[in-house]
Amino acid sequence: MQESVCRQIVTVKMKQGLHLRPISEIVRIARDYTCDFKISNGDQSGNAKEVIDLLGLQALPETQLVLEANGDDASKLMEEIVQFFESGYKKFEELSDLPD
Repeated sequence: MQESVCRQIVTVKMKQGLHLRPISEIVRIARDYTCDFKISNGDQSGNAKEVIDLLGLQALPETQLVLEANGDDASKLMEEIVQFFESGYKKFEELSDLPD
């Protein structure tokens, strides 16, 4: 079976950028798949199955990130992660808008 390589560019839409809560969700999703998955912000990239790697990307609001998945289930992972970036942020933004 031929491995699939998928690349996609997404924009960080959260007011607080990519912080621990959404990063934890990305890692949780990515670990359900066997393919390799990395996210890049300019010259920096990280293994998207490791929280510490993604925190190091320092993705602020409106940052464009490059997603790259490589493996048999790469296209399925990419679909789920792109959907997360397009619509899954709302629940995290609502949580971050709670009063202190």
